[in-house]
Amino acid sequence: MEWATFLSRLTLWVVVGAVAGLLVGLVLLGLDVVDNPFWCVSIGIVVAAVAMPMRRAVSREG
Repeated sequence: MEWATFLSRLTLWVVVGAVAGLLVGLVLLGLDVVDNPFWCVSIGIVVAAVAMPMRRAVSREG
């Protein structure tokens, strides 16, 4: 995979992870579980940044 393709896919995954993390964070904020929903955004970004290359590696082997 070309580096530009890799970076564009990684960027897309990270943005989707950030949006999903924000939605979860806002729900948890509404339920009074967390004080700052942006921690969930950070977790979503990290999970997406790790999951995208892992998914690519698994699909290449399978």
